[in-house]
Amino acid sequence: MPARFAPVLLVTLAVLAVAGCGAAAPASTAPSFAPVAQAPRPTLIAAPTLTPDARPTPTTTPIATPEDSPEDVGDVDGDAAGPELTVEDVDADTIQVSLADPSAKAWRLVVAGSGTRARDRWEIEVETSDVEPVITATEIRNGKVVDTMDLSGFGDGTASAGGCHPTLGVCLDSDGFSLPADGDGTFSARLELQGATVPLTVRGGTAGWPAEPFVLGPWTDTEAFPWAA
Repeated sequence: MPARFAPVLLVTLAVLAVAGCGAAAPASTAPSFAPVAQAPRPTLIAAPTLTPDARPTPTTTPIATPEDSPEDVGDVDGDAAGPELTVEDVDADTIQVSLADPSAKAWRLVVAGSGTRARDRWEIEVETSDVEPVITATEIRNGKVVDTMDLSGFGDGTASAGGCHPTLGVCLDSDGFSLPADGDGTFSARLELQGATVPLTVRGGTAGWPAEPFVLGPWTDTEAFPWAA
C-alpha cells in the first residue's frame, strides 16, 4: 500500500471505533413516575339494626306467704290460731259457748241481733286481776250502752241468777258459767235463748297484757257463729 494513504486509514479506523463504542452503550432511560394502580377498597357493609322484641316481658306474681296474709282472727271450727270459739247445743233453746285462749288475760262473748235488732247486742266480759276476775255484762241497744251489770259473783258461785238482754231475749245461766282455770284459758257460759225473736250471731274475743299488767292490748275476735230458732 502506498505510504500516502496510511493516515487516512487510521482516521477511518478511529471513527469506526468511536461509532462502534457508541452503538454498544445502552440507551439511558428516565424512571417512570406513573401512578401505581391500587387494589379496590372493601365495600363497607351496614351493621344490622336490632329491633327490640315487641312482646311484653312476662311478670311473675309473688306467691302469698303466711307473713303477707292478714292476722288470723280465730275460727269456730278450731282449725286456726288465736281464740277458738265452740258452740254446743244443750237443747232447742239453750247453747253452751266456750272461748279458749291460753295466753289471754280477758275474754269476751258478744251476742248480736239481726234485722230490726241489728244494732242491739250483749257483751259479757271476764278480765283477770290480782284479786279475782272482774265480770261485766254490757247491754247495748240501737248502738248505745244502756246498762252495765256487775256479774263478778259468778266467779265464786255467790250469784243466784244471771242477767238478760231484754230486746234480744238472751239470758245468762249462772249454773253454766265457768271461768278460765290456770293454764287452761277457757271461758264458758250457758246462754238461754227461749225469748229470742230474731236470728242471732255469737262472737268471741280475747286480749292480753302486752305492755304491763292490767293494761289490755288489742282484742282479737273470732268468726261469728249464726244461731236461729
